[in-house]
Amino acid sequence: MREKMHRVNKPIKERSPSEIESELKDKGEFVQMSYLQRALDSGLDFETKKYVLIRLSKIYENKGMYSEAAKCIRNAADINTTFRGQITDYMKAVELYVRADMHHEADRIFSQALALGNGKEKMQMKTALKDYYLTNARRYMNSDKRNYAKRVFEKTLTLDLEPGERREVQQTLLDLYQKLGNIKEYYQLKQKISGS
Repeated sequence: MREKMHRVNKPIKERSPSEIESELKDKGEFVQMSYLQRALDSGLDFETKKYVLIRLSKIYENKGMYSEAAKCIRNAADINTTFRGQITDYMKAVELYVRADMHHEADRIFSQALALGNGKEKMQMKTALKDYYLTNARRYMNSDKRNYAKRVFEKTLTLDLEPGERREVQQTLLDLYQKLGNIKEYYQLKQKISGS
C-alpha cells in the first residue's frame, strides 16, 4: 500500500538572501519552489521576504505558471519601500497576469500602478500595458491559437491606441473573425470601421 505524500511545512532556519541562495544551490526547481514557499511562512524580514517572493516568481514564470508568478510579484510590490520599486513590481505583475489571460486582475493591478506614477510614468505604463497585450496576442497568433488571440485583440481595442495601431488590430480581428466563423462580429466590426 502506498503511503500518502505529505507537504513539508517546517519553517526554514536561514534568515538572509545569501543563506537562502546557498541553500537553494544545486536543487531542482520543484524543491526550490517548496523551500521558498516554506520560507514565506518563516517570519522573514521585509527585504528577505521580498527577495524570496521575486526568486519564487522567476521560477514560476520559467515554469509557465504566470498567475502564481504574478501573485508573488504583486506581494513583493506591496512590501516595496519606494514608489518606483512598487511601480516596477506592479507592472511586472500586470505583464504576468496578461500572459495568464487574467485581464481583469491585470487591469486592477494596473490601476494600482497608475495611481503611484507621475504624468510621464503614467504614459510609459500605458504604453507598456498596450505592448503586453499586443505581444500576448501575437504569441497566440504565432502558435495558431486564434480564439485566444481574438480575445486578447478585443481587449487591446479597449486600450488607448494610436490610429495606425487601432486599424492594424481591427484588421487582424476582421481576419480572425472570418477564420473563426464569427460572422456577426465580423460585420459589426466592418460596419464600425467604415462608419468611423
